[in-house]
Amino acid sequence: MIPKFGIEIGYDYEPADIRSGLTAEDVAGGFTEHHGYHCLGLPGWAEAEECLAREAEILARAASSDASGGVEELLDAMRESADLAYFDLMCALQGNDVEVAGLSLALSAARTATFYSCSGETANHHADYPMVGVAPDAERGALIIELAKPAGCGVGQRRGRWYLYSRSVTALHALGQAIVEHREAFDSLPDPTWVEGLDEALEHVDDY
Repeated sequence: MIPKFGIEIGYDYEPADIRSGLTAEDVAGGFTEHHGYHCLGLPGWAEAEECLAREAEILARAASSDASGGVEELLDAMRESADLAYFDLMCALQGNDVEVAGLSLALSAARTATFYSCSGETANHHADYPMVGVAPDAERGALIIELAKPAGCGVGQRRGRWYLYSRSVTALHALGQAIVEHREAFDSLPDPTWVEGLDEALEHVDDY
């Protein structure tokens, strides 16, 4: 089974106060108090599609299972197996929780700066419910809101940053799919200024 969280979905944000002026160094090195989240760089849409496809397989298996452990129980079984399936999955997810990795990759492919992700499924997670942190520019933010509402995802804003959240990880997965399906709308917008030089900034971060 996939857990559901008893939270209210809302849209508490102010477009005029979205954080702007991020540099490549900001995005590469982290620009929030959240620690342990690595920059996803500049993935392409194909990477986001692959991640969402792998994520969909895991979510489908969890939804059809009666196990109360949900996705975590499936991952534990994969981790303990002798094959490379778990390692291969983690590579596709790029280190994110399986339930929110697809949205994180889709947002990064859409050229927004992600800075946090958590499935909220167990006590070992930081968030009380599924969420992904992102700092979009105003135009991309407007597109995200249009797609978030029918997907059943909410948004809260803090210090100019957005936290996308939902009652179930399936809604965040659906938002990730919707972003990929509307890739042309995101690609039609000019890249944020931090895109230029991000690869070089990430190389610098990796050197330390």
